[in-house]
Amino acid sequence: MKKMLLYITAFLAVCFLVACGRKSDDSAALSSMPEIEGITYYGDIPENPEKVVNFAYSYTGYLLELGIDVSSYSLDLEKNSAAFGDQLKDAVQLTTSDSEAIAAEEPDLILVFAGDDNLETLKEIAPVIEITYGKSDYLQMLTDLGQIFGREKQAQAWLDEWEEKTDQAKKELGDYLDPDTTFTVMDFYDKNIYLYGNNFGRGGELIYDSLGYAAPDKVVDDVFKDGWFGVSQEALPDYIGDYALINVNSDTKEAAASLKESDIWQSLPAVKNGQALEIDYNLFYFSDPMSLDLQIDAFVKAIKDANS
Repeated sequence: MKKMLLYITAFLAVCFLVACGRKSDDSAALSSMPEIEGITYYGDIPENPEKVVNFAYSYTGYLLELGIDVSSYSLDLEKNSAAFGDQLKDAVQLTTSDSEAIAAEEPDLILVFAGDDNLETLKEIAPVIEITYGKSDYLQMLTDLGQIFGREKQAQAWLDEWEEKTDQAKKELGDYLDPDTTFTVMDFYDKNIYLYGNNFGRGGELIYDSLGYAAPDKVVDDVFKDGWFGVSQEALPDYIGDYALINVNSDTKEAAASLKESDIWQSLPAVKNGQALEIDYNLFYFSDPMSLDLQIDAFVKAIKDANS
């Protein structure tokens, strides 16, 4: 009897050690991914994914810049992007609730924004990277994704080139703009007017951060914290700086035209001075590396044209 108990005890001990070993192996597989605030991994994340279903649309241009193939898109703005839309010509449009269509794609990785209601279902289809928007700024995010996919050199190479490109742009813009020139970034949604800060796309990252221009105090106070702010026509004079950067595309052209006809708009100093610049919403919507590379050239040209 004692021998039997001894055998049972030994057997259980071996099982426990094996289980611990397996648990340790699983933990190692997950802990091999870099710990980055705002990023959570589910499953074994492939370093070189062959098919990525991406719902974190803010980062499509980042993935493509790093050479990651993206097989899906969420927003028409991705497909219509002048910066990377042509690389999505064979991609399919999906939402996170399209579980059968997602599974049919047979992805080896899925990217999703934090808080998505369908996360549990997505985790059953493929490994998932969950990203909380805004935890890393627009440049740090490239470094973060470079770490995840083992493409740190590619990420750093772009960042080095970007520094040179912004330095050159600042020199060119110095012939046209005083260092204390202020900008207001705006667009339209459902005929309403919205203003944007330095972390919500539409050109804000480029102008306020990379090029270092300021926003009017009222914009900083009311817009920068949340990244965006709805405003009425009547309140616009309190928010428009020396220049207004107006994001417009075919969907918002009518709303923009209506605003331009108003007395309030026509009375703004930026408008009177020819410093209300209309830009391509589809190009300036995102702040990924591929978009920024085209945005900076478009912005410099717009400033030169306004001052010619």
